[in-house]
Formats: sequence, structure tokens, C-alpha cells
Amino acid sequence: NASSSIYHSLQVSMDKRLSKNFSAGVHYTWSAFIDTASEIFNPSSGEVAVAQDSFNLRADRGRSAYDRPHRLTGNVVYELPIFREQKGVVGRVLGGWQINSFFTFQSGAPFTPLNGSDPAGALSGIDSLVGSAIRPNLNTTLDVSSMNIIELLRAGGRSLFQPITAAQRVGNAGRNILRADGIGDLGLGFLKNIRVREGNQLQFRADMFNATNTRNFGIPEGRVNSTNFLNQWGTNGGNRRNTLGLRSTL
Repeated sequence: NASSSIYHSLQVSMDKRLSKNFSAGVHYTWSAFIDTASEIFNPSSGEVAVAQDSFNLRADRGRSAYDRPHRLTGNVVYELPIFREQKGVVGRVLGGWQINSFFTFQSGAPFTPLNGSDPAGALSGIDSLVGSAIRPNLNTTLDVSSMNIIELLRAGGRSLFQPITAAQRVGNAGRNILRADGIGDLGLGFLKNIRVREGNQLQFRADMFNATNTRNFGIPEGRVNSTNFLNQWGTNGGNRRNTLGLRSTL
């Protein structure tokens, strides 16, 4: 067991403290994370983090499973300035409102094209699962690392890779050279404080997670011998979730 990793990043944050009923924060990270192994189980269809060639560990050097070149997050809170004293019926209805939002946009996760078998027995005897770490050969001159899932499928999908045979020990496709689609998540929240009497209030809140109901696909099947190869639509893309809450403060 041996591995190495290197991480570099540029991180920028801008924050506005609460003033004039408004606060906000925006955070951006531009990074590169490279390693030779990321986790015991990598995300590509149960791939075990074992080098496909024990005599050439450097061949497994590539993008880390945690590599996200771009990540942008932010939050906004705004308290409506009207009827803050909540006097009378109209004041209690229209006053005490707060709107908040948070968002996350980031690059997708890297994953590895896998051969789906170990025909030469290169990893035989290590573990019954490690055969899934064997990679195929590249069958294209295209830069597959810069292509998204749709572009890969349009360019030929599984035909971009050639499964190895028993006459070959390991394939020449690199580790984590493919990347799943990115994530975009926008959340919205509405909060209403209702003054009942001095020192006592009701708070009602409604929160929407993934308010745009955007499907954020997971990492697709990475084995080139599977009919489900690159099928990101078979992953759980998530959906909008709404929550309501009510509490009393004494």
C-alpha cells in the first residue's frame, strides 16, 4: 500500500456582513487534485483502489476522485424592511419576512473507464474484486478527458475504448480520464416571524432545496463491456424537496 497526492488551489471569498437588512457571501475555488489512489473503493462501478499494474504505479497517477476544478458557492439573506414593528393586523401579515438563498455550482467527478474483466489475470490472487481495476485501451485520438458524457456518446461511446484480451496484461487508458456532469443547486427559503406579544413569537419557514428541480446526475457505469456504459440517466439525479416548519419562541 503506497500512494501520493498533490493539491493546488486558488480560493477567493467575498462576504457582506448584515447591514441595511442584507447579507451575502460568495466563495470560489479553482483547484487541481492529482493522486495515485483516492479511496479504498473508487466511484467507478465498485473499482477497488489498486493499481492495475503493480510494476508501474506511476501509470495510475491521474485526477483524484475528489478533484473538482471549479466550485462556486454563495448565500444571500434579505430581511424585508416594511412593517418591521408589526403594528396592527396589516403589520403582522406583511412584516417580519425574510428571504434567503444559497447556491452551489461545481465541476463533475472524475471516473475511470474500466475493462470489466481481468483476462490476463494481472491482479489474480490479490482480491476477487480487483479485476475491476483493469482498464481498456484507448481506441481514439480524441481528448476524452475534455469531453462531457453527451459528447462522449456522440463520438462513439464504448467504441472509443477497446477491451483488452488475455494476450495483453493491462490497458493503456489512464485512470480517472473521464468526468461526470457537474452539479448546479439553487436553494430558496422564506421565513416569517409573527410577534404574538412581548417576548413571544411564532416563526414559519418554507425551504426549497434544488428549487429549479435540476437533475444532477451521478457517476455513470464505467465498465466498457456493460450495456449501461456512460448511462448517467440511470443514476439518481435528485429532485426538488420542500420543507415547512413552525415553531414558537417564548
